[in-house]
Amino acid sequence: MPSASSILQAHTVLRCSSIDRLYLNVYIPDLQRPDQVNRFLEHAGMPIPSPVLLQRRSQAFTAALRAYAEAHGVPWICFQRGERKEDTLKPLFAAAERAGRPGLVAVGVAQERTTGWKGAKHRLDRGGLTFSFSRVSVYVNVYYLYIWDTEWGPTFIKLSGYAPWGGRIWLNGHEWLKRQLAKRSVAYQSLDNGFRWVEQTELMAKLAGQLSADHIRAYFAYWMRHLPGPLTAEDRAAGYTYALSLLQVEVSDTRVFTRPLRARQWFEATITDQLTLGRPEEVSLLFGRRPNRRTSGRFQTRIVNACTLPVISFRYKHSTVKQYLKEGVALRTETTINDAYDFDLGRRLDNLPALRALGEATNATLLAHEENADTARLNGPELTQLVQPLRHQDRRIPALRLGDPRVMALLAAVVMLSHLPAGFTNAQLRRHVAALLSLPLGQYSSARMTYDLGRLSGHGLIGRIPNTHCYRPTATGLRIAAFLTRLSDRILDPGLARCGPTMPQGPPWIPLDHALAKLLHRANLVA
Repeated sequence: MPSASSILQAHTVLRCSSIDRLYLNVYIPDLQRPDQVNRFLEHAGMPIPSPVLLQRRSQAFTAALRAYAEAHGVPWICFQRGERKEDTLKPLFAAAERAGRPGLVAVGVAQERTTGWKGAKHRLDRGGLTFSFSRVSVYVNVYYLYIWDTEWGPTFIKLSGYAPWGGRIWLNGHEWLKRQLAKRSVAYQSLDNGFRWVEQTELMAKLAGQLSADHIRAYFAYWMRHLPGPLTAEDRAAGYTYALSLLQVEVSDTRVFTRPLRARQWFEATITDQLTLGRPEEVSLLFGRRPNRRTSGRFQTRIVNACTLPVISFRYKHSTVKQYLKEGVALRTETTINDAYDFDLGRRLDNLPALRALGEATNATLLAHEENADTARLNGPELTQLVQPLRHQDRRIPALRLGDPRVMALLAAVVMLSHLPAGFTNAQLRRHVAALLSLPLGQYSSARMTYDLGRLSGHGLIGRIPNTHCYRPTATGLRIAAFLTRLSDRILDPGLARCGPTMPQGPPWIPLDHALAKLLHRANLVA
């Protein structure tokens, strides 16, 4: 069977790297604190800042929205708990796209939990009343404004029917890219939220990189001018406007294969090598950040195989990386960032380029790691140079004998820690070697680890990072360690077991050749 790297290199007909789904917060910055609520009510001409005015605003917003829907023949849909909104809206969006009419497609109403302002009445000593406000959890109607946009295609803006009238925006970068290609009369074939074929791939890549925060702001500003909202013209003149922040950013890399068989072969060649990528020391490879004891969240690799279509996913804090098949013919690698603070970035919309770059780098790193793990091969030194002692100047370097449990544990540990950006220390390597040997840490002392580090560095498998106590495998050393570890686990141990008394009697060469060929095929090391 071909290797994962050869499949990507020789059997990929299209690659598309793009922002995928975007989910944004919508809020009014000057209505987030109690003192701001008082100023807002005073601006509205209320002598006493009363929550009654907030209620009237909410009722006026709902009435204006319903009147707009009736005037334009837009359906008003009340969603039930658990109902799939997408199933209801797909036919409406499809009809709007066929007609080529941008505008409001439907208004969906659902009860959801959010936060809002609650007023408390207080009597003044000198007479009269005043109110104080606090933020509380409320269960209120929210309004989904489903919009078919000429630039973005199917979208929605969700606004709360309760002050401070926050909400969400949902957009799709692939839909935006499709419409940019259509504007330039570039032919393409869709692939379930992506592309199966594009006439001009270079132009597609260029346009995908041009999607920016300005396009998102222009979309929101346009529809808030044309659709009813909680804020009036007087409010906007007084400086009360909506702002946007990033809630979820998906960045995807899609590789379309020549045929579905290649997609299945890629997963079969990859899955067994990636079972440990969800560990903390491996997550630092993908995201370029080293987890510590205070890092929240679970670290895990999940492989789901539903209906023979596998999915590989990794987690880091609130973010995930996922690989799966699109329509059985395309490999989708997708980084979803659910909290920009996980990477010391703010949620402002202006941080979209930085989050996009992070997502693209994560996707590229994962694919490169999968390729490197698949293609590491012994290249250069002879086996005898490794399994016999060496002499370097006046220093004798002990051997690394193939098959010695301690040596095999050392090689496996080097591969496991090979992708730490800052390298690994004596203590880190020692813990992994002791675990692989099933020894208590005390029985594999620091002095023994120092001796083994000398063997590894003397044979050129690792090198010390200048001015540190950290080590990193050399390029050749990683290939040797990966090859010998696989060779022992997949070929030597199973092969020696087959040479036992169960082997047929007589001249051994023919049955041995058959058994070896079968073993090599199952080990996926034929090439």
